[in-house]
Amino acid sequence: MKEWIENILTNPEYLGRFTLTENILLFIGVLFWVYVYGELIYKAKTIQFVEMPVFIACGNIVWEFLWGFVIQEDMGIVLKWGYRLAFILDVVIFYYVIKYGKKQWKIQVSDANYNWILLLLCVSWAGLIYTFQINGYDLFTGSNSAYILNLFISGLYPVLFLNVADISKFSFSIAWTKFIGTAFFSWFLFLFFPDQPFVLVLAVLVFLADFFYLVLFYKTRGKNI
Repeated sequence: MKEWIENILTNPEYLGRFTLTENILLFIGVLFWVYVYGELIYKAKTIQFVEMPVFIACGNIVWEFLWGFVIQEDMGIVLKWGYRLAFILDVVIFYYVIKYGKKQWKIQVSDANYNWILLLLCVSWAGLIYTFQINGYDLFTGSNSAYILNLFISGLYPVLFLNVADISKFSFSIAWTKFIGTAFFSWFLFLFFPDQPFVLVLAVLVFLADFFYLVLFYKTRGKNI
């Protein structure tokens, strides 16, 4: 039993790649993002509108599939299974993207053309994400590409929020849990990758964009009370 526990704590395939503090930060980040995905699914099913921008939803599900199942790196069980769980939940989210995603757009698009657009986006994101990694531009945690995607998410959210102009279609709990969950991942990055300025700059930009969306949502909600 003692040897088994020691293996879990020291083996890079489990928890040994990171310190206890770093593993805890990652685990908390995963928990918050699981809530975000669960709330996205519940909201989409309830109001027949998915608030994750279509453009980045395609990149999101592709990234999670590649880093959860295809790309093999010793990143430990917290991240690896966090990515896999995120992909499973994202399959459900993407179902609603297919079903309701067109409602985000003001232009009329046929179902067939919309599905072709989704396919093109997914294939394009797959090519970009995979070649980004095999060319050596990513970290072993996938954090560079993850935060590029996250910056798209954080930047497009307020754009969609203002474009739709209906606060009832968006969740304030998603806004703040996304902000907190990503902040825990960013905290981890500053601890483990202090010599990687690119991803740290991305983390700061994502933090600012998420904070802006929170403030925007809060002020808009106040006007509607």
